[in-house]
Amino acid sequence: MRKFLLGLCAAVAVPCAFAQFGNFGDIPVEITADGNTRFDQGVAIAEDNVQIHYGDYSIFCDYAEYNPETRDVLLSGNIRFYTPNQLLTAQRALFNLETKQMRALEVSGSEFPMYFRAFNFRAMSQREFRITDGSATTHDSSKPDFHVRPRHMRFYPDDRVVITGSTVYVGQTPIFWFPYLFANLDNTGFQFLPGYDSRWGAYLLFGYSFPVVSGVDATVRFEERTEFGPSVGIDLEMAYGPDNRNYGKFSADYVFENTDVTSVEAPGEPPETKTTNRYRVSFQQRLFLTDDIYGTADINVLSDVDFLEDFYPAQYAINPQPDNVLSLTKWDEVYTLNLIGRWQVNDFQDVTERKPEFVFDFKQQPLFGLPIQYDGETGVASLERSFSNDPALGQQNFQDYGATRLDSFHQISLPTSAFNWLNITPRAGFRGTWYSASGTFIQPAGGTPVFDPVSGQLVPFQGSATSENPPNLPSTNLQQNGAVFRPVANYGITASTKISRAFEQVQSRWLGLDGLRHVLEPFVNYSGVYNMGPGPDEIYQFDRIVPSTQLLPLDFPQFTAIDSIDSWNIVRIGLNQRLQTRRDDDTMNWLSFNSFMDANIDNPYSSAGVSNLFNNLQFNPVPWSSLAVASQIPVMEEGFTEVNTTLSFMPTRDTRFAIGHRYIDGNDFFSDDSQLNFYAFWRINENWSVSLYEQYEFNSQVMQYQRYFINRDLTSWVASIGAEVRDNEGGDQQFGVMFMMTLKDAPQVTLPLAFSQGTSQQPAGAVE
Repeated sequence: MRKFLLGLCAAVAVPCAFAQFGNFGDIPVEITADGNTRFDQGVAIAEDNVQIHYGDYSIFCDYAEYNPETRDVLLSGNIRFYTPNQLLTAQRALFNLETKQMRALEVSGSEFPMYFRAFNFRAMSQREFRITDGSATTHDSSKPDFHVRPRHMRFYPDDRVVITGSTVYVGQTPIFWFPYLFANLDNTGFQFLPGYDSRWGAYLLFGYSFPVVSGVDATVRFEERTEFGPSVGIDLEMAYGPDNRNYGKFSADYVFENTDVTSVEAPGEPPETKTTNRYRVSFQQRLFLTDDIYGTADINVLSDVDFLEDFYPAQYAINPQPDNVLSLTKWDEVYTLNLIGRWQVNDFQDVTERKPEFVFDFKQQPLFGLPIQYDGETGVASLERSFSNDPALGQQNFQDYGATRLDSFHQISLPTSAFNWLNITPRAGFRGTWYSASGTFIQPAGGTPVFDPVSGQLVPFQGSATSENPPNLPSTNLQQNGAVFRPVANYGITASTKISRAFEQVQSRWLGLDGLRHVLEPFVNYSGVYNMGPGPDEIYQFDRIVPSTQLLPLDFPQFTAIDSIDSWNIVRIGLNQRLQTRRDDDTMNWLSFNSFMDANIDNPYSSAGVSNLFNNLQFNPVPWSSLAVASQIPVMEEGFTEVNTTLSFMPTRDTRFAIGHRYIDGNDFFSDDSQLNFYAFWRINENWSVSLYEQYEFNSQVMQYQRYFINRDLTSWVASIGAEVRDNEGGDQQFGVMFMMTLKDAPQVTLPLAFSQGTSQQPAGAVE
């Protein structure tokens, strides 16, 4: 074994032109070989079992030549090239240690999720390489089930791949030829979705993706639905800047609706929109102007209230009323500045407009080096509540209202410890809010429900025809008043402690227990607010209380319903419990059980003396089983019951079950409901599996949703065929069939066939 070090040769070299690789002379090039090693005219030559190490790069081959002047390494014979991210093999290559450029012949390697071979390989940089006369597949086998033979292929690691002149082979049989293909981590580049749905009718959705410029990808869409007519659309996705932290997305759709839409009505919903030439324009943006200043945009223009529900039901289920807001944020470790603008772009939506709003948020910090903590928030806003006034939604000419609001909140707190086990934090604060205008809605006769556009629900109102309305819900009668100022004082104290005890003798492999530690954390939080000015019934409601099954925050600034603030005295008590065990050299929560409730000494938002008792349980005894229960039950006669349960277990490697139940009863704002969800998966053998999902509503005794799949393992792919049925309870019955091809090594890549518009193009649970 002969060994020589070329560090001295590298030390006299010119510094590296690329700063990310450091000074070239600081990193020695080490070459070892079993055979002859020599210098020939300034070039280092090594033969037989050659090893070259340079930083994070290691090269093994039969023969190598290194030129310290140009940084070029000529390699030959059984080359194995290890980079920080991948392994390449080749027979002949030329590599530059400084620029990382490479040219090679007879190369094979991988770039997740793809394996490739190429006669000619060229790396332009660490972020781009090209191959010609090669093949690519995701099947890790010497005889892959399928592969693609491109004329040219360009890889951009962790980003995208561009293929020209490619032929798709199954085995050795060519089945399709593509002149041009583009794909990234989230997009196959080509979509062809034919099918039938009872709501859309027969449909054909075609999409094609391609890069526009570096960092900008586009998808054009041409679609036909027999029940709606043809449509066109375009999507742009942008990622740019350092670490691609700037992001943007633009979508536009236009539907040439040329037929009457079949009326589809769910319980309580208005009839479907009867309109033609429908459209959507959507734009989302996050742009960093500096490291600590960034802007965001969320703009959504819709032709009608039913557009998303008709054409994008998955988006509609998550966000049925998309926002229109612009913001500019200055972030600092001590404070945050926000400038916000919000408008009623779609006149069928109820919106609180901010034209604009400026907020200065000072984060909790020690005050002048003292143990006292200070936090505060000050904002000024021009606000207007704009109603849609759509009779179909139950609204009757509600009058828009607006005001300029100046709000300033300041609070101090003193975290202390007593007896070395009790944590106590008293706090006190002051808030002053000025409105340039005010007003009171007068509600109809007692007991008549009124409509709240925010919740979309009819809410009860008790009072006479001339009664004031404490929540100030909108009605057809608005009494306008002048400017008002509302001073508010808040005060409170939080006390908590932690008690724990270990039980090392508790051992159970079946229950996943390796010792047990019980942790108890009782807490008490008293919150008091004294409103020294007008109540919510005299103040325009912009940031307001909305119906919810959960308790409101007690502390400021977490309580964000500024315009609904009124005097209160509330005590929240609770107990957090955790049973912990050891697993995989770590501590995990085997079981957690948290309980809390409010004692309402004076609560303007509830007439009950005490709130419901809330209990949240998480049980994860073993990796193949888990249970979660979130419940609240009434302590006194007033109150309602809500229990949400989820159980998942996998008794064998071939079977999995999941059961969920949602129950609510006796709530004034939400309908009684008892809904059961059931999911099951069974792998019959190595090739076949089946799955099902069902959703049953007990009150109406209706099977709301059903989905069934048969899956066939095709080694590299999984083919799934199934059907779904949706009952809209009083509306129509929706049904469809689905066919899906999913790539096992990259589930985000699907064969462009899917026979369903239901909730997504890749139904959950289709493949396990």
